[in-house]
Amino acid sequence: MSEKKNEINSKTETNHRRAKTTERKSRVKSLSQQNAKLKEEVEFYKDKWLRAVAEFENFRKRNAKERIDWIRNANQTLLLEIVDIFEHLELAIKSAKNEKVPANYKKCIKMIYDQMKQILEKQGLKKIETIGNEFNPNLHDAIICVEHEKYDENIVFDNIKNGYLLNDKVLRHARVAVSKGKKKNAK
Repeated sequence: MSEKKNEINSKTETNHRRAKTTERKSRVKSLSQQNAKLKEEVEFYKDKWLRAVAEFENFRKRNAKERIDWIRNANQTLLLEIVDIFEHLELAIKSAKNEKVPANYKKCIKMIYDQMKQILEKQGLKKIETIGNEFNPNLHDAIICVEHEKYDENIVFDNIKNGYLLNDKVLRHARVAVSKGKKKNAK
């Protein structure tokens, strides 16, 4: 009987070991599946996090650029008004050459003009070049379009009112006269 007991105990123990091994294998398989799922989830959230970081960095750069542009161009209205005064000084200098104006007044007007020009250039203001250049609707307003003996078609031949760029953006379009082409001599 003791042999039978031993044999039964041995079979029971073997069955018990097999059950434990099967249970362990099943648990390992379950844990492996959970691990794979968790790895996928980690990759998913890592990707989302990286995208969010990149998106925030782009937002930060874009916001900084917009702020800089806003600051650089905040004085547009004021500069437009100052440009009118600047152009009046330019006219005063031109008329002073033709008129009998004392030299000290001419010198004073020229000094103010030069100082104002320097300040405006420092603020990023540039005069738009017109005469002899091709008409560009982004920079010029065509006031008149006629035939001209010197200039080819679509070339600016007269500057009616100066145009200006502020930090490479149009502050005021130049008002110009544009050639339709060279005049044909009537016989």
